[in-house]
Amino acid sequence: MNVCFDPNVCFRPPPQKLRRFEVGPVGPHVQSFAALVSQQGYCRLVGWRKVRLVAAFSQWLGRRHVPLNELNERHVTAFLSDRGKRIGDHCGNGKTLALLLHHLRRANLVATSPGSSPAGRSDLRTTDFEKFLLGERSLVPCTAGRYVRIVRRFLSQSFPDGKIHLKRLRTPDVTDFIVHDAPSHAGSTVQATASALRIFLRFLFQKGRILTNLAAAVPAVPRRRPKLPWYLEPQEVEQVLESCDRRRKMGRRDYAILLLLARLGLRAGEVAHLTLDEIDWRAGELLIRGKGARVDRLPLPHDVGQAVADYLQKGRPACSSRCLFIKCMAPLEGFTRRGSIGCVVRAALRRAHLNPPHKGAHILRHSLATGMLRNGATLGEIGQVLRHQQPQTTEIYAKVDFNALRTLALPWPGGAL
Repeated sequence: MNVCFDPNVCFRPPPQKLRRFEVGPVGPHVQSFAALVSQQGYCRLVGWRKVRLVAAFSQWLGRRHVPLNELNERHVTAFLSDRGKRIGDHCGNGKTLALLLHHLRRANLVATSPGSSPAGRSDLRTTDFEKFLLGERSLVPCTAGRYVRIVRRFLSQSFPDGKIHLKRLRTPDVTDFIVHDAPSHAGSTVQATASALRIFLRFLFQKGRILTNLAAAVPAVPRRRPKLPWYLEPQEVEQVLESCDRRRKMGRRDYAILLLLARLGLRAGEVAHLTLDEIDWRAGELLIRGKGARVDRLPLPHDVGQAVADYLQKGRPACSSRCLFIKCMAPLEGFTRRGSIGCVVRAALRRAHLNPPHKGAHILRHSLATGMLRNGATLGEIGQVLRHQQPQTTEIYAKVDFNALRTLALPWPGGAL
């Protein structure tokens, strides 16, 4: 494990030991990079490995007379390729040098070059689109990022030589992309691809960047009929919660995460992006930034608040991040993806020896709604708790109220009354 909570074995390099690594164009910044690695909680072994890699990279740049202000991802790729041929590659080398570039850019020592990445040219075309999604469409950053990645794939396929001429787009370019992209993705992903492309083409038409509104050329993707929501019985939810070993730091963190999902019905992304500033301890409230830029204040139940406080006092490592939940492995930073919350749920299900068909974080949200319905809550009340914007979204839970549905069932012809 790379993370270190013991100050006796954490990476705390004395300045004099770092001086021999101050070589090449990056040399003057090795000390600040080492301090960053130390802040992120790496152990001594991994910390020194990162410093040695940066020194080797700096020497490589020096031999090629690359000035620091011209450094970019292409140099990183070339260095790793050259190093891999000579002494082999290490899975963490790319992340270390990406961290170095990020560190130097934050200090305004290295320019951010759109052309430095493979998708650089299309980045120039999608920057305005991303701003449009975040500003005018009020999409959350993760959804906007997903749509931008889809558009980049579309532009790469439509203009394989990298020379993008938007006014040359035609209907076959749109349909061919959907047809060739669909077989390799699930139905929900194909629907998202079609939606992203439709929005992008409308955006281009409104901005005058294409002469014809090609949004109508995006094929309609059939929507799957909604299935019955997967859920856990109340005693199974308690099994999941009890599976956390709260004597350990990770157990305290996971218990607090699972309680937020199970008691408040939060989405995985909402939990992942919670910050310390969004808890009002005096008012007993939690600020939730949900889908569609929606902001809600939810009451903080006593058991949830106690679990979060216990994690903050006894489980959360000291770090500069304002995220509420911090990874248990270095680098010490908050969760960046909702999938990380899903991993916490899946691990808890395994510990509880439960094997439901759906193992994502949403199963606890469905379990809360199903339990409320069985205890007499109306669909409107469930929709308020889950913060659904459309009543139709909540109607799916009517299908799991079997007792109410039995009263609506007609008798079988010829059967016993």
